[in-house]
Amino acid sequence: MTDSFNFKNFLRPQSVAIVGASPQRGSPRNTLLRNLQKHGYAGRIYPVSPSHSEIEGLKAYKSVRDLPEPADIALIITPANTVPAIIAECGQSGIRNAVVFSAGFEEVEGGDVLARQLADAARENKVAVLGPNCQGIWSVQHKAILTFSPAALNRDEIHHAPIAIVSQSGALAGAMANALLRIGLGCSYVVSVGNETCMDSLDALDNIVEQEDVRSVALYVEGLDDAARILSIAHKARSRGVQIVVLKTGRSAIGQEATASHTGKIASSHAVYNDVLDQAGIISVNSLQEVVSAMEVLTFLPDPRISGDAQGGISIMSASGGAGALLADYSSERAVPLAQFSTAAAERLDQVLPKFARKANPIDLTGQINTDRDLFRNTCEVLADDTRTEAVAVQFSSSGRRYLNENAEVYKQLASQGLPVVISFIGEAIEPEVRKDFRDAGVLLSPDPAVTMQSLAWLYQRAHYATLPAPRPRTNDAANVARDDWEGMMQYLNDSGITPANWLVLSPSDRAEQACASLTYPLVVKVLPSESEHKTELGLVKLRVASPQDVDIIAADFRQRLGKPEAGILVQEMVSDGVEVVLSCLRNTDFGPVLSIGSGGVAIELYRDVANLALPVTHEQVITALKKLRLWTLLQGFRGKPPADVDALADAAVRFGDRFLATPDAQEYEINPVMVGAIGTGIRAVDALVNIRKAEVSQHDQAEPASA
Repeated sequence: MTDSFNFKNFLRPQSVAIVGASPQRGSPRNTLLRNLQKHGYAGRIYPVSPSHSEIEGLKAYKSVRDLPEPADIALIITPANTVPAIIAECGQSGIRNAVVFSAGFEEVEGGDVLARQLADAARENKVAVLGPNCQGIWSVQHKAILTFSPAALNRDEIHHAPIAIVSQSGALAGAMANALLRIGLGCSYVVSVGNETCMDSLDALDNIVEQEDVRSVALYVEGLDDAARILSIAHKARSRGVQIVVLKTGRSAIGQEATASHTGKIASSHAVYNDVLDQAGIISVNSLQEVVSAMEVLTFLPDPRISGDAQGGISIMSASGGAGALLADYSSERAVPLAQFSTAAAERLDQVLPKFARKANPIDLTGQINTDRDLFRNTCEVLADDTRTEAVAVQFSSSGRRYLNENAEVYKQLASQGLPVVISFIGEAIEPEVRKDFRDAGVLLSPDPAVTMQSLAWLYQRAHYATLPAPRPRTNDAANVARDDWEGMMQYLNDSGITPANWLVLSPSDRAEQACASLTYPLVVKVLPSESEHKTELGLVKLRVASPQDVDIIAADFRQRLGKPEAGILVQEMVSDGVEVVLSCLRNTDFGPVLSIGSGGVAIELYRDVANLALPVTHEQVITALKKLRLWTLLQGFRGKPPADVDALADAAVRFGDRFLATPDAQEYEINPVMVGAIGTGIRAVDALVNIRKAEVSQHDQAEPASA
């Protein structure tokens, strides 16, 4: 990124130079120019070609040096080995922005050298570069369709909608845009970032969320590498009423391998991605169809009319008991609450509905809807007034088009009360223009009951995200040096405000009767973490050791099995009361410093009940993460056990994470388990592990400015 970077010139250029333009119809170098002409670009277009004097009716220039003015942006589509020199020429000619469509850089063997030359040329000549190996930008409202994508050329008109797309894949960027256009939606901006040699997807996203004509952003990524910045951008987006939705590849081992070969990135743990995106307030989806559905509902429907009542939720209506039950099942699977009607609403429903109808949620209107033309309207009026109804889902299984036409104004009136309304059809196609008419009135027409409920789940998710606090700023307090000896680890815990179980290291010359006199039996005897990371599996841990004599015998046995007669043996007081929790900090290859917290003990890898948070964290973020785990049930008190001291655990997690950030040479710190006692008794650390890296401090450890 250069100091002169101005993203406005990428989205609203007044003049465009096409370097490598060609008169050959059907070629990408020609399609670039024709897309601008076809879609009504009003700015000045300068084809640049050393071998042609005119292209598509426009004067062509031999070099960017020959242009009558420095263009706002250069579109470069020439062989890869020519690009660095062209970038330098652009900068020397006063062109400060460029999109490089050319392939042959990081994505091919040996292309990384050329990529470095490109980056150097951009930096030295103060040119902001998008790409290479990208498909450019669509700026729909400004008719700047800066792409060779046939998805744009094959359309007579590209409709504008407050939806933006930022994608690391050019083909998928065009596919998402086409999918939105097919259902009568549209988009405002499409940005394909390609290899991200100079400008990455977060640079593009950061600028896109600031645009006035954007309400939702679809982000396709194969990898992200800066959690602190993601949190900051997402917070800025929420403050502007913009929701970000992410589709990420690399969820499977094969997907990760394909991702690496496609862009040179290695995908990180999908679980970490999901957790950090949730922490940021970003919705994660699993398919292109979900991207389209999410864009539609999040752009055009309001948040649920949150009642603040524990019995509030969605209300379901159908003309079939089975269809209503199906929606109810989907709501349970997606954690969408069902409303328990207020007393007043229940009484009114008893008067409105047929005697044999189901009057609880979900409501079964029965076949009476075919003869009683007022039944649907009257039921909707009750729901509109019900203080516990936060959204409405309607399911039609047959004759749906008739019900839709007859009650169109009823649906729209219901939506005008601030209620999200989603109508699901089974087996009936809905024309794009009909969907648009209802969508503009705040009513979503859904092709499937599962999509209906997922749409409402996204709205509840967005409503929750609106309450998220601003992320904590990361500071540069990197003053600590990690130690991998046991004493150093225990000092680290003490400095983090975490009390370890009382301990000592027994040397070969020590006798337990004297050395362990200050400890309270029973004891735990084990080898030091530096001797073995998998003590339990190797049988190098003994619990409930009741006497000094047993300690001496076990210590001698461990030394013999290790083949280290001089090894120190760790002896600790046994902490048996409390809930076992793992607390870990790791420098994730993509996201940087991440805190993991969840079910601990020897079965940690079996349960895999862990939440991940990008550092630094807050007390509230830790509590919110814990509530999503199965562990939360144990922490609240289970089978007669008292509730655990979760506040002490959350406070410790915050301090533990802060200490990790201040220790840049630590690759990983893990406490497993932390024993969380009853409320008021705090926590005790039982075992710990540290990993020290030799690499230099990465960009993830640098301070980030506080977000607004």
